[in-house]
Amino acid sequence: MVVTTLARQSEDKIIRQAYQRRKDEIYFHNKEKQDYQIQLDQAHNKIKMAEMELAERDAIIEELRSQLGR
Repeated sequence: MVVTTLARQSEDKIIRQAYQRRKDEIYFHNKEKQDYQIQLDQAHNKIKMAEMELAERDAIIEELRSQLGR
């Protein structure tokens, strides 16, 4: 009886450890995914800012070209 109880407790401990390990893996996977999403969002924002700057510069160039054409 004592041996059976100890064996069951040992199995339960192994199962709990495996469960906790899996929870940790999921947590770190989701955290890594979230970090990548933040980096992606930052990259998109930089691209949008660069496109806006480019559009402003294109407008300035067109304005200067029209002034030179007079």
